Amino acid sequence: MGLGKLIQLNCGRLKRKLCSWLVERIDTCNYTIELNGTKLELSRDSFSNVMGVSDGGMPIQLDGDKSRVAVYLDKFNATSSGINIKILSEFLRNCRQADEDFKVSFMLFTLCSVLCSPIGVHISSSFLFSVIDVDYIRKMNWATFCFDRLMQGIIRYKEEKLAYVGGCVLYLEVINY
Repeated sequence: MGLGKLIQLNCGRLKRKLCSWLVERIDTCNYTIELNGTKLELSRDSFSNVMGVSDGGMPIQLDGDKSRVAVYLDKFNATSSGINIKILSEFLRNCRQADEDFKVSFMLFTLCSVLCSPIGVHISSSFLFSVIDVDYIRKMNWATFCFDRLMQGIIRYKEEKLAYVGGCVLYLEVINY
């Protein structure tokens, strides 16, 4: 599914104070971060290199005919808030083979726990439109999408004085190290 390098990352829990410190050092107008007196460019390419996900040429689709994803909306007990990460986790624990159900749920879990972490415990069920056809998952522009979501999350965090940053702050920690 194109997540080989991501799966090889060996990391523990995010350090909240470090993440906050890193986010404060980001210039969202120029997409740079200042670390130890040096400005580093933040980009989809560096996101791809650091996180091990790539752009496959196809845009991420977040809408469409709900009947295409209805089976998964039902399987994951989706609500108006989205799909609860605990339900995805439990679904994955009970999978016994790497079939399409496993791949869809694994990709959703990876998105909501690492690549596009939401502020809450739900991932938007609209992500189903981009993962429903598992043969196309690796062809999607995940690096660009996840990088853009992170930058939007940082901008919202700073402007709205939120308690948490939505997006892949792990990328920032790895760049720091």
